[in-house]
Amino acid sequence: MEPAPQPRPAAGAIRPADPVILPPPAPDGREDCVCFLLRSAARRASALYSRHLAQIGLGLPQHSLVGMAAAFEKRNGRPASITELARALDLDRTTLTRNLRPMVAAGLVTLEPAGRAKAVRATREGRQAYRAGIALWRQAQDEMLGALGAAYPGLAAGLAAAIAGMPAPADLPADPAVAGED
Repeated sequence: MEPAPQPRPAAGAIRPADPVILPPPAPDGREDCVCFLLRSAARRASALYSRHLAQIGLGLPQHSLVGMAAAFEKRNGRPASITELARALDLDRTTLTRNLRPMVAAGLVTLEPAGRAKAVRATREGRQAYRAGIALWRQAQDEMLGALGAAYPGLAAGLAAAIAGMPAPADLPADPAVAGED
């Protein structure tokens, strides 16, 4: 008697190359968990970009944060508040505040009083690190685009449309433990 045929993975599903048989991340058995697939893709993409940016001692989150802080100030003539920067980076304030601490310690950004809020300013060293990382980011971007191939435009459009329909973390209620810490 031949073994029963295995179900085919969903289109685009990430499966380990290891021949170990693991259950699919589908709690109710109907289809793969979308969140699991997105998180797996995000971890792999982040690792690729961080591998390139490691040459300058930054990970992708740090590179993005410094670049966004500098771009916000250039565009608006003032540094971003923690809330504004969190919204621009699609993070909640608590996560951004936690991510800022080592960057302040490294001299890449400063936190400055701005009325009742705190403003995030990229330092000269932070802006230099960001500029040094642009070519490395481009290498990672090109590698990612090569891996995605012709599927990229449709994937990007589909993800953008899906994200637009979801609540953003910055729009969620603030963590009461840090309320007013902005």
